[in-house]
Amino acid sequence: MLKKLLIASIFAASILSAFQSKYLPNYNIDVKCDKVLHKTKMDICYSYKKKEPLMVIYSANKLDLTKPKLKRKGLTFRPDYQIKTKYRSYAKNYSHTGYDRGHNAPNAMFNYDKKLQKETFLMSNISPQKPKLNRGMWGKIERFTRLQAIKYGYVNIITGSCQTLGHIKNGVNIPKYFYKIIFRPKEEPIAFLLKNTNNYSKKDKLKSYLTSIATVEKTCGIRINKK
Repeated sequence: MLKKLLIASIFAASILSAFQSKYLPNYNIDVKCDKVLHKTKMDICYSYKKKEPLMVIYSANKLDLTKPKLKRKGLTFRPDYQIKTKYRSYAKNYSHTGYDRGHNAPNAMFNYDKKLQKETFLMSNISPQKPKLNRGMWGKIERFTRLQAIKYGYVNIITGSCQTLGHIKNGVNIPKYFYKIIFRPKEEPIAFLLKNTNNYSKKDKLKSYLTSIATVEKTCGIRINKK
């Protein structure tokens, strides 16, 4: 009887930790979200302790990506008021730290709509990234993701981070790793895993950072389970 109760409690805990998103309806993701934020076009798994997203799930499709592009001018990073004050991060926490305000769901994926653009600038979508990662290889991966959406008609995406290199101001965690997983229709997913360093150059190739979902799971202590 005790064994059955233990199994039941473990099962219940796993259910409570499962992150489900309408953008990946065929998957359960075992990751501990303190708060799930359902935005207009993305779902955010947010950590109170880290004061940043653990992962963000969203979709991209060819129709939206081929619409006229809006400029980034006038967009500013803003706190997310859906998060309690003591768990929020702020744009000023990143100032003079040596880290960029790195988007999880990128502005360029949603720059066909001003409201969606503004949501990507909420601090609940932002993590500390080293400049040569954010402005270099990570940008290449984001462009590749958009090209995949145009090629296949649509893709679903998980962007996340894990582990720690310490903290910037206000206790905001500095991730050690960033990853992106691209789910394509009728094809195997593509996964990338990168260290949060400045050790990147323009000569680096995307294929150097390809990995498996299993490696992302092992590195980040998560499980991505197909239903």
